[in-house]
Amino acid sequence: MFAFRSITRPLLLIAALPAVGGLILIPVYVFVLPIGGTAQNVVYDTIAVSSALAIAGGVALNRPKAPLPWLLFAAGNLFFAVADIIFNLENAPAVPSAADAVYLAGYAFLIAGLVVMVNRAGGRQRVAVLDEIAIISVAFALFQWVFRMSAVVHGPGSTTARAVTAAYPAMDILLLAGLAGFFVTAAWRTTSFQLLAASIASLLLADELYGIDSSYQNGGWIDAFWLISYVLWASSALHPSMRELTVPRRLRPARVSSWRIVFLTAALLSVPALLLVQWGRGAPLEVPAAVITGTIISIFVMLRLTGILRALERLRLREQAARAEAETMQRLLTEQNERLVESDRLKDEFVALISHDLRTPLTSIIGYVELALDEETGESLDEERRGYLEIVSRSSDRLLRLVDDLLFVARLQSGQLTLTPAFLDLADVGAQAVREAVPHAERKGIAISFTSNGPVPVEADKGRIFQLLDNLITNAIKFTPQDGEVEVRARSTGNGVVLEVSDSGIGLTPEDAERVFERFFRSEKAVEGQIPGAGLGLFIAKAIVEAHGGQIHAESRDGGGATFVIDLPARVRTAELVR
Repeated sequence: MFAFRSITRPLLLIAALPAVGGLILIPVYVFVLPIGGTAQNVVYDTIAVSSALAIAGGVALNRPKAPLPWLLFAAGNLFFAVADIIFNLENAPAVPSAADAVYLAGYAFLIAGLVVMVNRAGGRQRVAVLDEIAIISVAFALFQWVFRMSAVVHGPGSTTARAVTAAYPAMDILLLAGLAGFFVTAAWRTTSFQLLAASIASLLLADELYGIDSSYQNGGWIDAFWLISYVLWASSALHPSMRELTVPRRLRPARVSSWRIVFLTAALLSVPALLLVQWGRGAPLEVPAAVITGTIISIFVMLRLTGILRALERLRLREQAARAEAETMQRLLTEQNERLVESDRLKDEFVALISHDLRTPLTSIIGYVELALDEETGESLDEERRGYLEIVSRSSDRLLRLVDDLLFVARLQSGQLTLTPAFLDLADVGAQAVREAVPHAERKGIAISFTSNGPVPVEADKGRIFQLLDNLITNAIKFTPQDGEVEVRARSTGNGVVLEVSDSGIGLTPEDAERVFERFFRSEKAVEGQIPGAGLGLFIAKAIVEAHGGQIHAESRDGGGATFVIDLPARVRTAELVR
């Protein structure tokens, strides 16, 4: 670890030179130092070498999973720096020279690094976009041929010299293609790639200006673009996002975005635009090159259009299949809903029928049990048999109550709930309901009470209101343990009345309070405590309250237990009489 840090620290110190001081030294190089002098050469070579070291330092600092592309970039920049040194020492040697061999090797390293990086980032997976890259590269190749390579290939000099000179623009074509390959991946959104793209763009611009400007002088303003390329390349390697450039990421679907349309349009117009420029400046039209390039571009465009049309056809077929599947599912869902509605209707009819058939024998059982327990009409019973009959009587009453609830729910589902409203005193009804519940409460050792703020006048169906109170009070007693209490309160408000039933029982969770009025709902506490019930009492209570135009809700009580609060209007509207 110590050895690694001892190597990394000087690398990072040297790396800071092009990244931090490069932009300061470039204006000094161009505008301050004598053109072509030794000082210029020293500054130029220092920035170039430092750039290669900075890239290596970025690899050591950021530790990317795939360091090979960056090491190839470092080698390419180092070869450029060595070639610059050779070029200056030999004082602009003739082509070909050792400097040319090193320069071209540097290009090869850079292109290899781009290819490896694009391949690792998943660029090979997008054949359609690679087609667009080929179109752009071929268009750029046409301009390279017309403005740089044609004159060299057909010009004077040895075959080797012309081949070496033409190799430079050829390398620029490959460099541009490698850069464009990044747009096939998702890595182009990172800061490191943006710096890398700017660096390559600056390098290509300098190469083009050098190839076109025959009056180039060593140390001139064109050198500034090569120096900027060095600085940006080093900055790209030092930025932490450089680790993301070789990490495969999920690609978004290719879209026909504005920049893609602009580039493809420019590529398609490149051939006629070039011919027009050549014709305007009286230069050779380069018809063979234009025809070959135009043909290649046209083939690639047709391939791209064919791919787009096939993709659209696949999308259309996929959409048709999805729509057909959706229609089938909708039809099946409709049929299923109809079957569920019919099943629910048959279930309600079955419950109503069975409940009605059960009620008749239950009534007989209860009547005969009462006769058997009657000391005046029945035979003399010992205590044991009387106890058995009392158990039968209580169980029959509970079963009859359940049957009545089921019948009531069946009527609710079929919309048969009717009200017979009349003016009554809710305080009297509440007091009567509490008096009738006292024996049940005393058997469990529960204190039950009723309070009101005086007469509580209301227009309501007395029988339904009594059924409502009976359900709520019975429910409160059932869920309240021994030595607990149940309180019933009634009071008048400005526009109606409020009825409250509180208990000190097992209470309600917030989730239970929202669902407690659902049909057949039973809380986890009731199930765990094995408290009997069918989950219909509160459902019926809510139906009665809403039929009167009121509202009911449940809430937890301070100190434990629950409170059910009913708000009723003072008068029942005609529209609310029938559900």
